[in-house]
Amino acid sequence: MKFLFLFVLASFSVLAESKLVVNVELNPAGSFQATSENLRGELIKKNGVFTAKNISVNVESLKTGIDLRDEHFWKHMNSSKYNQAVISDLKGENGKATAQLEVAGVKRTIQISYQEEGSNIVGKFTVNAHDFKLPQAEYLGIGVEDKVVSEVTMPFKQI
Repeated sequence: MKFLFLFVLASFSVLAESKLVVNVELNPAGSFQATSENLRGELIKKNGVFTAKNISVNVESLKTGIDLRDEHFWKHMNSSKYNQAVISDLKGENGKATAQLEVAGVKRTIQISYQEEGSNIVGKFTVNAHDFKLPQAEYLGIGVEDKVVSEVTMPFKQI
């Protein structure tokens, strides 16, 4: 019985995890992902409509797997001044949502497509870095493409 309880508890913990994956394409070739499991905020489903006031992530919790690249990524996103990226005023239904995304002190409206997976939502959205006034990033002749695709997995509470 004790084993069953621990298994159920562990399974619930896996279902309740949040994750952000930022997919970055490089030029002339290559790509990397920056990921974080440190999202804060609450996603609510009521009468088939999803809402969230604020979902945030500390920019320096995003990791790429290479320490030097992490430091460049954080600096590029001006994390010393703006340490949080925030999605606010989210509202969606039928697989489509709109929200405000604030990165480096600049807010823009974004469109999110999503699907329910059990008690989680998996949402995808694309942004252009120049829309957030982020400078062109380049290191040793390798540049970062302007278009960035992000995927957020987050549990929701149904009320």
